Amino acid sequence: MSSPTAPTDLSRLLVVLDYDGTVTDREYNVLAFQKLTGDAWRVFEDAARRGEISHAECIDREVGLITTPKQELIAANADDARLARGFSEFLEALLTDGARVAVVSAGFREAIEQLWRREKLPPVELFASEIVPRDGVAGPPWTVAFDRRFGACPTCGPGACKTGVLRRLRGTGDTVAVFGDGVADLCLAREADIVFARGALTELCEREGIAYHRLSDYRRALAQLTDRMTPQTATP
Repeated sequence: MSSPTAPTDLSRLLVVLDYDGTVTDREYNVLAFQKLTGDAWRVFEDAARRGEISHAECIDREVGLITTPKQELIAANADDARLARGFSEFLEALLTDGARVAVVSAGFREAIEQLWRREKLPPVELFASEIVPRDGVAGPPWTVAFDRRFGACPTCGPGACKTGVLRRLRGTGDTVAVFGDGVADLCLAREADIVFARGALTELCEREGIAYHRLSDYRRALAQLTDRMTPQTATP
């Protein structure tokens, strides 16, 4: 048998969270594109899933379809967005016990910040994308500028791989927990110590033999993380 011998200390835990479909209860980017472009966005999403284009190229082409002011895209993404079950309590508990938390997302900074304010969530580090004019002067047409700290890989595309952020944040001796739901989170999962997955990421982890916990409830995820990080000693 074993039993905990110390209070919870998560100071060596780095939690990296995808946003859309992970922090939120569904993928609101998809709903926004559907609202503003009909089904036109689907051809790019399907091409990315088949590996024909990178995730960065996919989202850039989808945003390029938008012909309205960018605030309409932000509103379509953020106004109806809802947190996944138990997320608020999960985040507060992590930060209270000393964990470092970062949201690393290909989603739009303004939409994420809007939900954070509305839900009165405690601040975390945020690495996301910006919607900017494609011609550098005015828009539409729009394009996407990823946070400069993102890295590059064939799957995600140049300057769009989330592992660039993870490698900057990870300190010696850190345990890294990654939460994600899609293709853009696979590179993170490959480098994580603990993976919590839902959606397409579960299939990708299984294909590559990456161990993961199925993410269904953040309260359960918190218990699993706490158990992982609590020192254990053998008892007679």
